[in-house]
Amino acid sequence: MLGAMVRLPLFVALLLAFTACDRGPQPPAEDEAAETAEAPEVPTHDPSEAHAQRQPPAVHGAGGPGAAPSHGGAPVVDPRAPQLAGIKWTVEEPLTYRAPSRPMRNAEYVVDEGATEAVLTVFHFPGMGGSIDENISRWTAQFKTADGAPVTDADTQTRTVGGLQVTTVDVTGTFASSMGMGGGEPQADSRLLGAIVDGPEGPIFFKLLGPADTVGTAEAAFGALVDSIEPVG
Repeated sequence: MLGAMVRLPLFVALLLAFTACDRGPQPPAEDEAAETAEAPEVPTHDPSEAHAQRQPPAVHGAGGPGAAPSHGGAPVVDPRAPQLAGIKWTVEEPLTYRAPSRPMRNAEYVVDEGATEAVLTVFHFPGMGGSIDENISRWTAQFKTADGAPVTDADTQTRTVGGLQVTTVDVTGTFASSMGMGGGEPQADSRLLGAIVDGPEGPIFFKLLGPADTVGTAEAAFGALVDSIEPVG
């Protein structure tokens, strides 16, 4: 009897250990996996915080590795020679690099207009995030007209850049983050410029979001970034 009582806890412990080992890799937390589906929140416009986080702008044409050490999540793009998942690009003012504010972002650029700012985020989830069309639909669905109706005039185009298929979207209206990502009040007069690159290692997402006037000051720079995209090597 005593031997059986000793063996029972040992059997249970071995069973639990086997179950844990057999479970396999777990998916990322819901808030991390949702990053591809969600436009970044319109930032709280605190110029002092933006200046404290800002890093030196990218040095175009610089050599060296394309990704810096991870900051606890996704690998961080090297601002001196930005490249990610088999593509590379260049950046010009007023887009200025700063350390990503979320662990699943690979790069983050800010457009600082003093009282307001817009943020360009770059991210890549291998094998995750849905199709290009699904992401474009999710992004545009986060915008409403002044009377609360869905925005129907988003400008979506697909073209070839550097031998890669790139889908761009330009949408303006009242922005309200879905799936609880933002949690703030709807932001009127917002604008999103987005690009999804069908890269050699899967889609790479570029999203510039903020007040429409602020985003407008970086429209040419965003277009130049998209035009500069090409495969690595």
